[in-house]
Amino acid sequence: MKKVIMVLLAMCISSLAFAQFHIIPDENDSIGQWFQASYGRSTNKGFEQKQNFWSVSYQFDYNPFDAFIGFQYTDDVTDMMLDTDWWLAQFDGHFGRMRLGVNLGYHAEWYNEISCEHDFTFVPAELNYRTWENFWVMLRTGLTRKISDVYLIKNTVENWNILLTLSLGKIWSNGLELSLDVGTRSVYRHPLFGTALFTFGAAYHFKNGFRIGAETEITMRDWIAATYYMDSVVIRLTGRVSF
Repeated sequence: MKKVIMVLLAMCISSLAFAQFHIIPDENDSIGQWFQASYGRSTNKGFEQKQNFWSVSYQFDYNPFDAFIGFQYTDDVTDMMLDTDWWLAQFDGHFGRMRLGVNLGYHAEWYNEISCEHDFTFVPAELNYRTWENFWVMLRTGLTRKISDVYLIKNTVENWNILLTLSLGKIWSNGLELSLDVGTRSVYRHPLFGTALFTFGAAYHFKNGFRIGAETEITMRDWIAATYYMDSVVIRLTGRVSF
């Protein structure tokens, strides 16, 4: 992992050597939107019981802002995710474009008649680098405030957590996409610090704006301890339309 990070940093630094810096927005950027629906199912691997996951999401992009809203449903749990990026500066270089910004997010999770969790996320340092050949890397580091209300005992538990995420991906000219996400959270899973989530994705982009994909999300509990274990494996199918 250290070698991968060093290579990515070297790419960013060499791009800056040829960069043109400007405060965005960029007059050449346009509005982008997509809508996505997905179905997932957890496997027998890990401690989590088998269940189905249905989700819908929408994202709106207009440099320098991105906004995301999504909902996920299971038999016992309902999730909502709101997320926004504000890109403060942009570097256009010889190899690609690097953007620096901040991120705010809110996640709510309702367990039927058991509890409700609220996660407030602040990311003061966010980096997005994309080459002109459509390889990208995104780094995020920040803090999350988790507030949990347990209905049965009428108690509220509050925690501060560290947020770290790394996203890598590539879209080829034939429409094939491969991606890897590693971090302390995913879109609808916001555990306490010490849990690591790995998401491996593959997708195909059609020329008419449609995208179909598949993902495998693995959750590892107590990742920073010697007794870490696999908590869940979720396989997900996605369909997206961009317009």
